[in-house]
Amino acid sequence: MNTMESFVTHPLDPQDASIIAGIRNATRTQKGAHWRIEARQQFDALMEGVPPRDDVTFESAAVGDVPGLWVRPASSRSDEAILYLHGGWFCAGSAKAYRHLVGHIAARAGTRAFVPDYRLAPEHPFPAAVDDVLATYREMGDSGIRRIAVTGDSAGGNLALVLASYLAAETVPAKAILSERRHCRRSLT
Repeated sequence: MNTMESFVTHPLDPQDASIIAGIRNATRTQKGAHWRIEARQQFDALMEGVPPRDDVTFESAAVGDVPGLWVRPASSRSDEAILYLHGGWFCAGSAKAYRHLVGHIAARAGTRAFVPDYRLAPEHPFPAAVDDVLATYREMGDSGIRRIAVTGDSAGGNLALVLASYLAAETVPAKAILSERRHCRRSLT
């Protein structure tokens, strides 16, 4: 069986096209430049440029002793949640910067989402981010959330796959549906 036949590629949502174009334009001058901690503010400002929704609220919280934000759409199911793992090369990004993007995802999915502020490198080297994601996932499961959708972009997508490997090895109980958000959307058929 050809594994590529298992995927359906969907076109970019027209509402997202202008955001993606803005990200490409804003990052074009930085291609190939050496990463510096000072670039965190620029990255966060770029992500905070996602237009907010009027039907989503945000609540600071800690899940598994990891600080972050709950993103709550006006309508959601109480026994389900999204664990959104932000991108940023493992050394940038934050729950606050990603809140509007995750607000769109949560509202479209009809469920709340938690965005952890996992510890960033270089101040907190590997496996700090992995430890934070595992602690967050475990606490979400222990709190009565029956189904957890795990998704992320860039470094967050990597962390989602690390979590998947722990689930596959039965190191943590499986309550997750895993997805990596990319510039195009894929769904299993």
